Amino acid sequence: MKIVAFGEIMLRLSPPQHQTLTQATTLDCQFGGSELNVLSTLGQLGYPVSLVSAIPDNDLGHMAESFLFAHQIGQDQVLKKGERLGIYYYQKGFSLRTSRVLYDRKYSAFYESKLSDYDVEAICQDMSWLHISGITVALNPEIYQIALELMTQAKARGIPISFDLNYRESLWESFEQARQSLSKLVALADVCIGLEPLSLLMDDGQDLKDSLGLTRPYRDREILLEVLREMAERYQLKTIAFTEREIGATNEYILKAYLYDGQEQKLHETDREAIQVLDRVGTGDAFTAGIIYGLLENSSPQQTLEIAMASFKFKHTIEGDINIVTKKDIEQLMNKGAQDIKR
Repeated sequence: MKIVAFGEIMLRLSPPQHQTLTQATTLDCQFGGSELNVLSTLGQLGYPVSLVSAIPDNDLGHMAESFLFAHQIGQDQVLKKGERLGIYYYQKGFSLRTSRVLYDRKYSAFYESKLSDYDVEAICQDMSWLHISGITVALNPEIYQIALELMTQAKARGIPISFDLNYRESLWESFEQARQSLSKLVALADVCIGLEPLSLLMDDGQDLKDSLGLTRPYRDREILLEVLREMAERYQLKTIAFTEREIGATNEYILKAYLYDGQEQKLHETDREAIQVLDRVGTGDAFTAGIIYGLLENSSPQQTLEIAMASFKFKHTIEGDINIVTKKDIEQLMNKGAQDIKR
């Protein structure tokens, strides 16, 4: 059993102590990336994981290799090429000041990689699960084609595929472009994380979600269920999972999560829970990892959702992109264990 993901490993640079980029004189250095974050959590939970990516053969690339090794992420399909590692700058918000992300990913080793660089046949032969996100495929048309080919080949072999819609406005020309592009990939997936951007065009030319007025928080269950039923039927999805956050002008978030079982046509939910937030980057990836883990463990849909919710909540308390979590941490949260010091 090996879980494989296609995505970029990026260097995250952040001003310390909630400073803005304009006032900072130093930057903290970490590694991150949506698929990388998912693999890291799954690796910590005991599954063999491997990344399909590209890094430069220089000191930055060697730093990335050391990080992958430390987190037990396989590097057999990590290419050495180019001169740049993708970078993103993360300016952490506080109270009413929102967080901001500035991408510097053009012309990185991964950005410039081509379909011909990867041995898709060899990747698929050593793969039991494939995961890709909408952030990765938004980079450029060539990366999109690599993802499409990997998903097509995995689908033909009956390998389960999870796809996280993971919309980032700055990476697309428009929301409609994202809907059209991502819908083609979701049609190959078994598990979809998120509801947008995804096309559900009806006979009148309107998208069902727009026509029904679906918005977060999802208070109207009838509207939500109609959308989920249509998504599952149209895209032949076995599982649809998603979260919602209600954010105030403090560092407290109200979190809730959902899982729709496409076979039973049943919606599962968690309770709404309040949590103080240390770092919200990578929290959605932690949720995704929890969903994949629960499905691989053959847990019930509700149990799978509770596992994902525990991973999701826990990541809000961890600095950096990577969720430093164990099975015991998740079990404690699921059992509503005491928060006193463990001695």
